[in-house]
Amino acid sequence: MQKTMNKTAVQTAFVVVLALLPLGLIFNDNVWFDEAYTLALIRHDYGELLDILKTDMHPPLYFLSLKAFSGLFGYSLIATKIFSVLGYSAAVLGGSLMIKKHFNAQTAVFYAAAVPAIPMMFYFSNQQRSYSWCVCFVTLCFIQAVAALREEKARNFILMAVFGLLAAYNHFFALLAVFIVIGCVNLFVIIKRRGLFKWVLISDLICVVGYSVWTVPLMTQAGKAANNFWLKGVEWISVVVFACSVLIIAACLAVRANRRLETVFAAVCVLGLQAVGLLGTVFVRPLYIGRYSVVILGIGACFLAFSFSGLRRRGETVASILLCVFCVLNLAFSAAFEYNPSIDNFRRSFGEELSEKDTFLYFDSSFGVMSYYFPDNEHLCTYREEWFSAFDKVEYVEPDKLDEALAEKQGKIWMPITSTAKIPDDVRREFNYEKKYSFVCDFNVYDVYLIEGI
Repeated sequence: MQKTMNKTAVQTAFVVVLALLPLGLIFNDNVWFDEAYTLALIRHDYGELLDILKTDMHPPLYFLSLKAFSGLFGYSLIATKIFSVLGYSAAVLGGSLMIKKHFNAQTAVFYAAAVPAIPMMFYFSNQQRSYSWCVCFVTLCFIQAVAALREEKARNFILMAVFGLLAAYNHFFALLAVFIVIGCVNLFVIIKRRGLFKWVLISDLICVVGYSVWTVPLMTQAGKAANNFWLKGVEWISVVVFACSVLIIAACLAVRANRRLETVFAAVCVLGLQAVGLLGTVFVRPLYIGRYSVVILGIGACFLAFSFSGLRRRGETVASILLCVFCVLNLAFSAAFEYNPSIDNFRRSFGEELSEKDTFLYFDSSFGVMSYYFPDNEHLCTYREEWFSAFDKVEYVEPDKLDEALAEKQGKIWMPITSTAKIPDDVRREFNYEKKYSFVCDFNVYDVYLIEGI
């Protein structure tokens, strides 16, 4: 008995430590455009926030929750990062508890180790975006779906629908993920377990009625995305992620003992979302990028846990070591990435030259980052979308009136631009400019030019 209690205590401590690891990554000021958008958006009141989101491509739950959380704990960068870490921690702890209840403790520990071992999980765990909470709710929806088919209890069907709704209100690809999960449950019940049809129907009604509030905005947003989304073709990263997923899943399912309901179900969900995203991008409209597959990473962790828990002792040992090695490597990579000193060095040197009278001019999305770091200056952008209204510090200037707008400015004119973007031809012809600074923020490299002779 004592030996069992000690083993349980060690396993619990191990899972808790894994759930708290991203807290070591939040003490930095490294923000990219989407995060700057989040930080600007939650400064608006709830009504304005919803109105802006209706012009963008995001469901409201994450932003409303973050605003409420920030209202309690402060609108600081640390607070917003902690909120994202809570989503990751809930995915690890909640998923482990559910798997332990419906399967066994060994599978639960494998799952808890697999979550941080998956590449980029730490990266998304502390971003001021909805991804960590999407991972949480999509994963819990999936686990309850598996439990519903295994145990045939009404409560599991209802919880599946509730977690599915929470996921759907966080991100559109989380909506797609739970649609695939619940769709698979419907199909399985119709073919194999018709006696459960009543509970499937109830769960479907919960989802349909629960999401009806956002159906009209969803249709509007989908129409705008079809016309205005920035992606122009298939993103190579999304293809690489899909190929890696296929290889890993095929290797695991090559072991006959792994071909069980839960592993096949997880494989269908992981590959299904990516396949739908890629096929839609190829044949309908480019809308899917590799980053969106993060919503099913928790299901991927479930797949690995289900596969590894069936191995013999030596195989389990090897799998455990590999998961721990990947976890450490991911944490080290994320720490180096998050604590990249480039932006701090730039702000220190640039701050010595910058005046409050200086103006920033933009031709690309670099206005998001720069308006966050330098809120006291004037920021002029030569293009606009409706949802840019989230950025109170950024003003629109018509490109053909740029000369007179800049002529009125008393300070220097700075032109930040991402290194992959192109300076407009008319600017090249009409203005003299010189590159003064470069810095790295997140995955983006920014060049900062000084425009002279205005």
